[in-house]
Amino acid sequence: EYMGEYSRAMPFLSVVLALTLSVNIPHENALLSGRTPFVTDQIIPKKEQLADWMTSLGAQAIDESDPFSTMVAKLADAVKRFATKELEIRRKEEASLGITEEVTDSSEYPYFAFLPIFQGKAIPNGATLTWSGQCFQNITLQAVMKPNNIIDLILTMSNAKSYFCSETTLLGTTDAFKIQETFMRGSTTIEWDINESKATGIWDATHNGIRAFTFMDGMTTTLQTLTTTAEMFTSCATSTVYDWVADLNVDFLSKYRGVKMNKRSIKDVVLDESMIHSGDMFGVMRLDGLEPIMAWAMGSTTGHSAIALWHEGELYVCESTSSSSYWPTNGVQKQLYREWIPFTNATSHNIFHIPLAPKYRALFNETAAWEWFETVEGFDYGFQNMMWGTVDTVADNYPCVPPDYTRCLTWDLIEIVLPLLERYISKFTSVYDQAFNRRLGTNGLDFPGILEAAHQKGIDARTIPTIVEQDSWMYNTTRNGSPAIGPSLVCCTLVCHMWKSGGVFSEVNGTINCNEMSNWDDYTLKIFDESYVRPQQCVHADPNSSVCQLIGEYSLDVDHYNSRPPVSHMAERCPSLPPKYTKPDVC
Repeated sequence: EYMGEYSRAMPFLSVVLALTLSVNIPHENALLSGRTPFVTDQIIPKKEQLADWMTSLGAQAIDESDPFSTMVAKLADAVKRFATKELEIRRKEEASLGITEEVTDSSEYPYFAFLPIFQGKAIPNGATLTWSGQCFQNITLQAVMKPNNIIDLILTMSNAKSYFCSETTLLGTTDAFKIQETFMRGSTTIEWDINESKATGIWDATHNGIRAFTFMDGMTTTLQTLTTTAEMFTSCATSTVYDWVADLNVDFLSKYRGVKMNKRSIKDVVLDESMIHSGDMFGVMRLDGLEPIMAWAMGSTTGHSAIALWHEGELYVCESTSSSSYWPTNGVQKQLYREWIPFTNATSHNIFHIPLAPKYRALFNETAAWEWFETVEGFDYGFQNMMWGTVDTVADNYPCVPPDYTRCLTWDLIEIVLPLLERYISKFTSVYDQAFNRRLGTNGLDFPGILEAAHQKGIDARTIPTIVEQDSWMYNTTRNGSPAIGPSLVCCTLVCHMWKSGGVFSEVNGTINCNEMSNWDDYTLKIFDESYVRPQQCVHADPNSSVCQLIGEYSLDVDHYNSRPPVSHMAERCPSLPPKYTKPDVC
C-alpha cells in the first residue's frame, strides 16, 4: 500500500486501465482498408474482469492485499504484455498494406501520450456534439434516449485527413466505458445500456451524459506510448531500481518536469549527525515511476519528504509513508537516522538535506514537535486526502503533457476513471469518498451520488476538490492496523505539521493549513538557511548543487528553493500549470 505522495496522480494510471482492459474485443474487418479496428464492448467494470484479463495475458492478477506499489507493477506488466501483443497484430497488418502511421510528437514525448482530450458530454435528447479529430475533420455524437434504459449513441465521422488514418474515441460515464476505433467515414449507432446501474448511475448518464474523449494519435502509436509508459513502473515492486528503468524516469523528468538529473560519480556523502538539527528537511526521489509522476503533478523536484528530529540524544527521521515490497513499516513512523540512511540507500533512493535557518531553528520547539508526533505515530498513510490538497483550481493544477502543455488531465476524465478504479480495486474508494463527502456535508455517497448531491446543492462538481482541506478534519482510518479516527497525513503534510506544532509558523499565528501543502510548497518556504555553507564533502560530490545530497545515483537539486516567506492560508488558492508551474507571490 505504498500509495505515497505520488498517489495523487492515480487518474493517469486509470487511463491506462481504461485503454487496455478490453474484454472480448471484437475484431471486425474494416471494409476497403483491410485493417482491424480496436473496438471494445460497453464495459461495466467488475473486479473479476481485471483478474481474468491480467491472467489471460500471462501476468499476475492483482490481489486486494497487495501493497500499492506491487499493484502498479503488476498492472504495468499486464499493460506492456497487452500492448506488445496488439502491436504485433497491427504491425503485421500495416506491413501487408505497406503503410505506417504518421510520426507525431509522441515519438519524442511518449510518456502518457495516450492522455485523451475531452470533447464534451452527449446528453440524452440534448444538443449534438461536434469536433475535429486527429484523423476525421468532422465528427458528431448524438445521444437519444430509448425505452428500457437504453441510450442510442450515434457517432458520425467524415472528411478523413488520409486514407489509412484512424480515429479512436473513449466514451464513458461513472458506471461504464467503451473504446471505439474508426477507419471508415459514416455513422455508427452504439447502444448504451444503463440497466445495471444504480439510481445514482442512471442519474449521471441521463443528466451528465456520456463523456466523449479522443486520443491524439493512431492506435499503433498509442500502443507504443502505453508500452513506454508501463516500462517506467517496472521497478515499483523491486528492492532496487533497475538502471534502464531509472534512465526512462530521468528522461521523463527532463522532458515533462524540466528537472535534470545527472549521474553522480560520488554516490555517498557522509554527514555527521551533529550537522543535522531538529526541523531540517530531507527531500527524496526514487526513480520508480511513481515518485517521478508525482513530481510532475506537483511541479516538484522530489516525490517524498521527511523531517529530522532529535530526542533523548538520538537523531530520528520522521515521515509518513506506507509498507511495500521494499519498505517494511506502514503509516506515520520514525527511524533512527543512522539506520534510515543505509536502508534508503540500499533501495535506490536519492536524498538531500536542507537545514532550517537559525531564526526558525530557534523558533522550533523540538519537545512540542515530538509530543505532537506521538499523537499521530502509527496512523495509516493519508489515502483519504492524498490527491486533493494540491488541487486549488478547477483546471490549473492538473498535469499536462509536452511539448505545448495544452493537453491536460481534466475533471471530466477523473469523473469516469475514479469510479472505474474503485470498481476494479475496491480500496481505491478511500481515495475520494470521505474527502468529497466531507466537502459536501454528506456521508457514505458513492461517486455518482456525490455528483448528484453537488448538483442538488448548486455546487459545480469541478470545484469539489478545490475546497480547502482543513488541518482539523479527522477521518476513519487505522492506527497500527486497528480502526481509528484521526488525521490523514501524507509525507509533505506531516513535515509541515511538524514545523507547525514546533512553532515555525508562530509569526503567522499558525494560520497555515498544512494539508494543502505539497513537496514543492515545503522546500520553497523561506525558512531555510540562506547563509548555509555546504560541507566540503557535499561540494566535492555535487559542485553545482544548492543542497547537500547524501545518497543516490543521480543528482538532485531544487527550484525556487527557500523563496516564499510563510503567509496565512498560503497554498490554498494557487495555480500550478507546467512547464513553469508559476504561482502568485501569496502562494
